[in-house]
Amino acid sequence: MKKIVGIIGGNGATGSQFAGFFKKMGFDVIVSDIGTKMSNKDLIKKSDIVVFSVPLEKSVEIMKKEISSSTRKDQIVMDVSSLKKNQLDVMNKSKGNVIGMHPLFGPTHEKIKDSNLVFCPSRCDKKVFIEMKKLFEKLGFKIIVMTAEEHDKAMVLVQLIPHLKIILAGEMMKFFGVNPEKFYDIGTPMYKVEMSFIGRIFSRDAGLCTAIIANNPYSKDLIKFLGKTSKDYEKLILKNDIKKLSKRFEKVSEFLGDFSKKAFKESEKIINKL
Repeated sequence: MKKIVGIIGGNGATGSQFAGFFKKMGFDVIVSDIGTKMSNKDLIKKSDIVVFSVPLEKSVEIMKKEISSSTRKDQIVMDVSSLKKNQLDVMNKSKGNVIGMHPLFGPTHEKIKDSNLVFCPSRCDKKVFIEMKKLFEKLGFKIIVMTAEEHDKAMVLVQLIPHLKIILAGEMMKFFGVNPEKFYDIGTPMYKVEMSFIGRIFSRDAGLCTAIIANNPYSKDLIKFLGKTSKDYEKLILKNDIKKLSKRFEKVSEFLGDFSKKAFKESEKIINKL
């Protein structure tokens, strides 16, 4: 008898993507979503594996509402949220084995081989975790195992800072009335890359991008640091203190070490392909 995977939010882009992955593994897949006849509660009761694939900004709220329906100890409860700590804390209130997932690729990503997929085991039997890990590895995924805390701290650098930087750049363009298309053709390759990423982020769902910034448990520490650092730079820029600005630049450059040289070479490859 085939095991059943139930995906809450299974008609969405990521939910549909993971439905395809589980079907390739040989599972039967059922879904619940807005407008489906099947409710989330019924799906949970019928499923051997439950996957929450819901908007990040609503994930904790939806999980809190539905997780009490998971009453079987042999059930596996998973999610595909971009953040993990708060989500896993809620999923741990189920009776089943809990594993958080975070695909480090978008729903339009077609290549499976060597694509990175984070696994955050929580209250989970070791044997169950190893079996699930092997299933995804067999499809071709590279599994990165982290705790929820490690994951969310890493996402400050991997997601939060890049998203915040791009959103602030967009805010400045709006403030100064800059039309990116007007300058795109005469821009340097680096400018074009930057503009492309600004456009890319602002073409996406606002809820996801803002939730990545606001809902990370470590956002407050970053915002405090940014506030203090911005004030430091404001003083130096208003004084036109090139010497101290250069010193700060050099200290960061020294901290990054050989990474900067490697990154320069890699970015040159990207730019030269444009």
